[in-house]
Amino acid sequence: MANYYVRKFIQMCNYLQDPRHVARFQNVCGVKGTFPVKLVKTDSGDSEPDCPGLKKRVQQGAPRADVCVGNGAPGDATAPIFNRMQGDISVRPDGPSSAANVDPDIARAKPLRKNSLTGDVGQEFLIHNKFLFYLFTFGTELGNEMFFIVFFPFVFWNVDALVSRRLIIVWAWNLFVGQSTKDMVRWSRPASPPVVKVEVFYNSEYSMPSTHAMTGTAIPFCLFMLTYGRWQYPFLFGFCVALSWSVLVCVSRVYMGMHSILEVITGFLYSLLILAFFQPVLDKIDSFYMMDHFAPLVIIVSHVSLGLVAFSLDSWSTSSRRQPLRL
Repeated sequence: MANYYVRKFIQMCNYLQDPRHVARFQNVCGVKGTFPVKLVKTDSGDSEPDCPGLKKRVQQGAPRADVCVGNGAPGDATAPIFNRMQGDISVRPDGPSSAANVDPDIARAKPLRKNSLTGDVGQEFLIHNKFLFYLFTFGTELGNEMFFIVFFPFVFWNVDALVSRRLIIVWAWNLFVGQSTKDMVRWSRPASPPVVKVEVFYNSEYSMPSTHAMTGTAIPFCLFMLTYGRWQYPFLFGFCVALSWSVLVCVSRVYMGMHSILEVITGFLYSLLILAFFQPVLDKIDSFYMMDHFAPLVIIVSHVSLGLVAFSLDSWSTSSRRQPLRL
């Protein structure tokens, strides 16, 4: 019986890790790739796109193991076509073939920032729903370091210094544990194609678990737990704000093509586990930092040691560079 549930759990994890689910979600949200089409000669002498997915399955029936899906995975039975869209022939890599066929509501875009390690600017893609694009771009920024560089000092200087100090403790430990887990697990980012890389800044880093999902969950819920009863607001209002913040960040990472569904769920649950561990001792840690004479020495030694541990987990990368800075 135990083996049965273990197999089911592994099957579910493999299902949630499939990059085709990320591609389908992007398709629903109006993100289309402009992957180049490679033409091959068929038996009849006609040219057709190489590995056209659905079209080939309709012609040949059941999926075959040797059918290419664009990301190296054999037997893709459900991979959608992202390099050519129905009714939009402007997706071809050689540019628009007719101005009359270009929909004014469709915008061509590239990732906002280049890859932090390789300098790659990313592949051009099409945006059919600009509202969702801006919404999820905002959502993913809620998990970036630049947001917290502004957020923590603002809360410290203008709102509540105690809350800001404890948020920083939770944030730093979430990122350290999450990034260290990434460097030990070493799962690569979702394959492209079929996934459209709306963001490429972190594309060279490992992906399991999602540290954006971790910080996007830990910070709003920790803020809610620290301020409820200290600040005056209804419980339901605070909980809904924290949940909305967390969901927006988590979903945005799938939209950006940076994480699979499994990685986001794992980051969400991992963050709750870390938060449950630190919440009871936050008061003691904060008191030690503020009152103990040996606190400066302990902080410096512990953070330098953890930074050295981060360097030893993997070869040089942008994550290794940022770990000591976060600490």
